[in-house]
Amino acid sequence: MYSTRHLLLAFAGLSLCLASCSSGEQEQTMASEEAQEPERLEEVQEEHERRNSTPGLDTIGFESAFTLFLQALQLADTAALNQYIHPDYGLWVIEQPGAMPKMTYVTDIRDFKREFQDRSFFTVREEVTSCDLQEEAWPSFDCANLNYDKGQSGYSKDGCFVGPPNKFRTSGYWDYASLSNDEVQRVKASLPLLHKSVLHTATSFEFHFGQVDGQWRLLFTKLIHPCSA
Repeated sequence: MYSTRHLLLAFAGLSLCLASCSSGEQEQTMASEEAQEPERLEEVQEEHERRNSTPGLDTIGFESAFTLFLQALQLADTAALNQYIHPDYGLWVIEQPGAMPKMTYVTDIRDFKREFQDRSFFTVREEVTSCDLQEEAWPSFDCANLNYDKGQSGYSKDGCFVGPPNKFRTSGYWDYASLSNDEVQRVKASLPLLHKSVLHTATSFEFHFGQVDGQWRLLFTKLIHPCSA
């Protein structure tokens, strides 16, 4: 009888010990998780702030996206401007060093040099110093009315205009730019993605944007002074 009682008491003590140990381990685990919780919250908050401060990561209106693009251009902010270049569709820069247009495919703006004097893309900011968007049809152009010395752009109205990309889609620059068949197909794959086209009349430069993966991307830009060929 004594032996049985002894065994029961020993078993009860062992059970209490196991329960106490298990409870202690749970408390340690909970304490560890609670200690890590502020760190996790901080990481989430930092990611949220990074996404909110990065242009294009979340879908924003075109006017805001263009303002940020222009700001990146003026500040020569390579990282910010590169976010407007899709890694696959890239950016096609159109120039005209002679009688025929030249198109250059760019995925990193640091690698691009303008045809004139081998200058950086960021030298565009010296000519496009401001661009207050006006959403209306692009003005007409006539070479006879162009006189840079007198400040005459050749356009029927001066300013910075944003409109649909229909005219550019049918411009056909790619058919005369000595591109390979594969390159032409790549250009044509980007054309349907275009949504907004910006004209800066003081330079006649054009910036053509599309939304890809929910982000505004600069897919084409035309850096050609008219009537120069």
